[in-house]
Formats: sequence, C-alpha cells, structure tokens
Amino acid sequence: MSQVWLITGASRGLGRAIAIAALEAGHSVAATTRSGVLDDVDPRFSDRLLVLPLDVTAPDEQVYSSVVESVTERFGRIDVLVNNAGHGILVCFEETDDAQVRELFETNVFGLMRVTRAVLPVMRQQRSGHIFNLSSLAGYVGGNAMYSATKFAVTGFTESLAFELSPFGIKATNVGPGYFRTDFLDSSSITDRPANELADYKASREQIRSFAEQANHQQAGDPAALGRLLVEVAASEHPPVHLPVGADCIEAVEQHQSSLASDVDAWRDKSVATAHETA
Repeated sequence: MSQVWLITGASRGLGRAIAIAALEAGHSVAATTRSGVLDDVDPRFSDRLLVLPLDVTAPDEQVYSSVVESVTERFGRIDVLVNNAGHGILVCFEETDDAQVRELFETNVFGLMRVTRAVLPVMRQQRSGHIFNLSSLAGYVGGNAMYSATKFAVTGFTESLAFELSPFGIKATNVGPGYFRTDFLDSSSITDRPANELADYKASREQIRSFAEQANHQQAGDPAALGRLLVEVAASEHPPVHLPVGADCIEAVEQHQSSLASDVDAWRDKSVATAHETA
C-alpha cells in the first residue's frame, strides 16, 4: 500500500537515501531541507515528491504546523515521519560551553520533538502512523559525552513515545545507525573545535580527530541499504521499537547489555538490600 512519508534533513546522507528508497518503493515523499531544495532527483518521481524548507531549530511552532499543512494539502495524510535532521560534535564535555550544548540539543532533540508534536494530531486523527527517530550507536553506548547525551535522549524519548502512542495505532521506532558512508564526519556536519581548549585534553582531541579523518567516507554502512530497510520496517505489521542498524551497532549494543548485566550482578545483593525491612 502506498504511504506518505515526511522526512527531515533530506538534502544528503541518510535522509536523502531514505527519501529515494521510499520513492523507489512507490511511496509519496515530503522532504524537508534547510534550503527547500533537493537536487538531482529522478524526474519520474516529481508527482510524488514535495520539497519544503525547514530549519528544525526554528522556535516558532507555526513553522512546523505550516509544513504539516502543506503535506496534508498535497497528499491528504502522513503515514510515516522520519526525524533525521541532526548534526554532531566531537568535543570533550569540559571543553564545551553552554552555547555549544544548547545548539546540539536544539537540533538533535528539541527540533525532533517539535516536528513530532506537529505531526501527531494528523496521525491521531488517522489512528495510524509510524515515527522513525534517527538516534545512533551513540544513543545506546556512551562515547562522546555531548553527542551521546542527545542521542540517548532520542532513544529514551522514542521508547516512551511508543508506549504513549500505542492506544492510537501509532508506532515508534528508534533507529540506531552505526557508521554509514555519508558526509557526517565532514566539517559541514560535525564540530570538533572546543569552546574552551584545555591542555589536559590534547591527547583525546588528537585521537578523536585522527579517528574521524581515517573513518570519513570509509564507513562500512550503505545509506541506500538503510533506506530500503526502513521501507521494509514501515510495511511491517509488528515493527520493532529498537532498530540497531549495522553489524558495528549490533555488536556495540550487545557489549553494552553484557556490561550492564555485569554491573547489576556485581551489586545485586547490596542494591536489593536498600529496601525497607519487612516484618
């Protein structure tokens, strides 16, 4: 059955790959970009593609409701929302300032929430819909403190949203990509300059930058394959709440689960002993 997809951050990378996969599967796509332009799209998709400008850091709720109105006026409904827009930071927490932290949360968390809030009335009225929130491997396993904080927030939000929306027939899936071959590690997508450079973190900074330079455009993940996977999940009768994507993310999640279980077991008796004594 043909669906209507709304995808944020669709100009490049995973967002663009997801948009193309949905179009190739016969669905209609409303793709948002900062510029309102989506280049080099096959003209055979033009009757099923709507490109809209959207900056997810905009504070005005009317910006988001206008996007939703444009989509429903063109296609009549919204079946799938993909919250993909976001960016990264490779800076140790103590070297950040409040402005850097707030900027990251505005895009990765609050922007995602603003789009979701605008779309939910449509999905509730339909009593159907599917929300994909693009988290990350970093949304399951701690690494860079600030980036992981935003992605852990997305993971927790999505899991809770799935619970809250289940009475309305709306699904929510937390998508956790590992390393995919996009421009994400480029300076256009990620910040690696500390606001307050500290000598003690020099070695960490050099290690992080070296990793990013070596991994950039060498990542194992194929964005087109991720796009096709989301199309398949969106058609599933029982989609997962959690969708780690890529062997690297699955391995990291399994290692994290094992580490968590080890901590629980090591302190189980003392933790349980914090309860009030019963007569």
